Amino acid sequence: MVPFRRPQKRRAFTLIELLVVIAIIAIMMALLLPAVQKVREAANKMICASNLRQIAIAWHHYHEDYKRLPHGGKNACNPPINPRAANRCGSGNNWGCCWPYNRKEWSWTYYILPYIEGDAIYKQRRNSRVFRSVVKIYYCPSRRPAILYRNNAKVDYAGCAGRNGNNGLLIRYGRPLIGLKVGMIPDGTSNTVMLGDKQLNVKRLGRTWDDNEPCYAPGWDSEIFRRGHRRLLPQHDRYHPSVLRNNNVGSARFGSSHPVSFNVALGDCSVRSVSYQVNGLVWEWACRRDDGRSFTHDDLLP
Repeated sequence: MVPFRRPQKRRAFTLIELLVVIAIIAIMMALLLPAVQKVREAANKMICASNLRQIAIAWHHYHEDYKRLPHGGKNACNPPINPRAANRCGSGNNWGCCWPYNRKEWSWTYYILPYIEGDAIYKQRRNSRVFRSVVKIYYCPSRRPAILYRNNAKVDYAGCAGRNGNNGLLIRYGRPLIGLKVGMIPDGTSNTVMLGDKQLNVKRLGRTWDDNEPCYAPGWDSEIFRRGHRRLLPQHDRYHPSVLRNNNVGSARFGSSHPVSFNVALGDCSVRSVSYQVNGLVWEWACRRDDGRSFTHDDLLP
């Protein structure tokens, strides 16, 4: 007969062994987290590039129908002044406050809606409902979710107004044209920035002067256009002027929350990465439509 043996009790983890296991797991998580974040950011930047491409294509569809690119809107007191708004504007070329008088003076963000499956928003009669209508592709996933901010829909992309606000692919309504024709781009569509990520302060979203109004009708404002020249280089969001000054001042620069470079869509709808360290002259050439300068896409990178 086989002698009966009582089963041995399984020894449990000691406290020290448990702490060692937890420490190993923590170290592995610390090693994996940067890689996970890097992959997530790469995916977000691809989504951002896709958003820009869809918006750029919508600009061209608008051009096919209206024989001009969409304009950037205007403030009610910018000429030409609607006679019904004249008594609120005074005399001369008054900048006025940042509100358009009617929908004719709204911005490209409104006019391309029918070309990005936003026809219902475009046809909505109540302005307040339009202002609260979120368009997902207007938001960069690296910066913020596509929701209302201070009860307004927003946009994380801006049209390029060139070096001085008047020589880019986006122009102010009535200055003096309603919008540019593709044939009016001397440098060519593949050599001129159409749209790009815009610099914002992620800690004051919906509050700074470049993000405090509904994206469809902010007037001719830095919410829907940005400029670029050798002394106005793109920057990461962490360098937004309101971060440095601790107030709600806005930015006129392109930029983003992407760590090394940001996205732009050229006039031919191609999307390119631009380094924050881009050469100032090259960046100015890229933003102007009429300087006669050429550059390679590799010049936009460091």
